Amino acid sequence: MKLRRAGAGWTLAAVACLMLSGSQTVRAQVKLEYKFPEGKTLTYRTNANLFQTITLMGMEIQSRENKTVVVTQAIGQRRPDSSLPVEVKVRSLRANLGFHGGTRLTFDSAKPDTKIDDPDFAPLVELYKLESAVAYTVVLDGQGKVKAIEGTEPLREKAARLDAIAREQIRSRIEPDRLKAQFEQEHRNLPDDPVRPGTSWERTEIFDFGGQALSFRKKYEYAGTEKRGSKTLDKITCTVLEVKCLPDSSAATPLKVTKSNLKVDSSEGTILFDREAGVLVEARERTKVKGTMTFSGGGTDTSSQTELTVQNNTQLQATAQ
Repeated sequence: MKLRRAGAGWTLAAVACLMLSGSQTVRAQVKLEYKFPEGKTLTYRTNANLFQTITLMGMEIQSRENKTVVVTQAIGQRRPDSSLPVEVKVRSLRANLGFHGGTRLTFDSAKPDTKIDDPDFAPLVELYKLESAVAYTVVLDGQGKVKAIEGTEPLREKAARLDAIAREQIRSRIEPDRLKAQFEQEHRNLPDDPVRPGTSWERTEIFDFGGQALSFRKKYEYAGTEKRGSKTLDKITCTVLEVKCLPDSSAATPLKVTKSNLKVDSSEGTILFDREAGVLVEARERTKVKGTMTFSGGGTDTSSQTELTVQNNTQLQATAQ
């Protein structure tokens, strides 16, 4: 009897432990999703660094661009049809463009009429001016999906006056279909289902560098929480698993990519997310890509060795309302 009672007691204890453990596991799962509260304005500051080395016909060509952009997202009031407008506006832009280790062009939207030394860069100055004036409205439907992009007509009219190469550089920031895809991509990095530490998911994301688009297959993993001041934030790590170049035969560039064989040399990234507010707080990423690319121009194909490093750091500013 004692053995049976002891055995029964152990069994009941085991069942109780399993049930408790199960309930704790359920509680450990978290749902991460973006929220768009009416009347709220978010301000983000992004530092983007792009460094590229191309060896073409035995000649090494190095280029780099350092850009700092401040963007606001002002969430309006829901309309009678349940749609929600989000006004996106570039507040400031600073850029440094250089070749072969030296800076050749500096632009600051606070001083847009600063004289440049090299007149060959005048089209790029006009490009930066237009980029610093980007403003449009993303319209979300009742389920938070992008319904429409409004207000790009003035931008496209100004872009039509740029030269062909400059227009190619700005396409991804003024054309409604590309802006729609960009907004959706920026808000698709979270998992579809509740997660616990160690849960992973994959996304394929497209990055347009102005006439040259790359597809990154990424692995995200939920890493638990991290304390930042008085806030407890959810942490997600990110790694690029695969990269592909997406040729665009319609691109208005003198050289077009026809073939490529690119590999990820190194990659790391971190996202900090405020679950309660439903907003991104910080996103850091650095990816280095190496490989070969074949360019076509003037009826001739030329193969090149390519090395590209992309580094981005986006942070929510304290001015968020």
